[in-house]
Amino acid sequence: MEPKFWINAWNEGRTAFHHENFHEKLLQYFPSLGAKEGQLIFVPLCGKSQDMIWLAQQKLHVRGVELHEDAVKAFFSENHLSEPKLTEDSHFKTYASQNIQISCGDFFKVSDEPIFDFIYDRAALVALPASMRVDYAKKLLQVLKVGGKYLLITYEYDQTQMSGPPFSVDEKEVRELFGKNFEIHLLESLRPKDEGTRLAAINGMKQSVYSLTLLLR
Repeated sequence: MEPKFWINAWNEGRTAFHHENFHEKLLQYFPSLGAKEGQLIFVPLCGKSQDMIWLAQQKLHVRGVELHEDAVKAFFSENHLSEPKLTEDSHFKTYASQNIQISCGDFFKVSDEPIFDFIYDRAALVALPASMRVDYAKKLLQVLKVGGKYLLITYEYDQTQMSGPPFSVDEKEVRELFGKNFEIHLLESLRPKDEGTRLAAINGMKQSVYSLTLLLR
C-alpha cells in the first residue's frame, strides 16, 4: 500500500478504522500480559488511537509510529496533552509529551534495535497488503525483546465480499508470519459487536485476538 493511499484517507476523512473509545479487547486482554510500570510498548501505524492514552495510564512508556503528521498533531491536541516536544532525524519527526512519543514517518525505517517489551497491533497488520506483511513481521521481530509480548487483533473474512483494507489475515497466515519465532495463543475469534459499517456488512466476518511471546530471534 503506497503511503499516498493513507495520507489521502486521512485528508479525505476515510478513517473508519479510528475509534473514539478504548478498544474493548485491549482492556480485556492486555492486563493478562503482565506489564510493569515503566516498560516500553510499541504501537505501529498508530494513527491517533485512543488506546495509546489507556496504555499511558497504565504507566507504560508508549512509542507509536504514524505516516500522517496531521494525525500525530491531532492526537496531542485532541487529548489535551502538554505541548509536545519536537525532534527530527533523517527518517522521522518525533512528537513527545509525558510518557507518549509518536514518530512521523515510514514504519520500515524504525531502528532494528530490540528495545520494546510489548507490541500492540489493532489495525496495523490488517492495513497492509499481503506483499508487505512479511517485511512488517520481520521488523516487529527485530524491535521486540526476547520474552516480549505482542497483542495482535486481526479480521478474517471472504475477500470476495470486500477487497480491503482492512485485509483478511487468518490464523494460518499469522502462524506462517510469526510461528518460527513466537509462541502463539489464539485468545478468541468471534464476530465483533461494532467494527464499522463496511465490516458489519460482511457475512461470516470474525475478529481474532492473539497473544504472542517472542522465544528466539
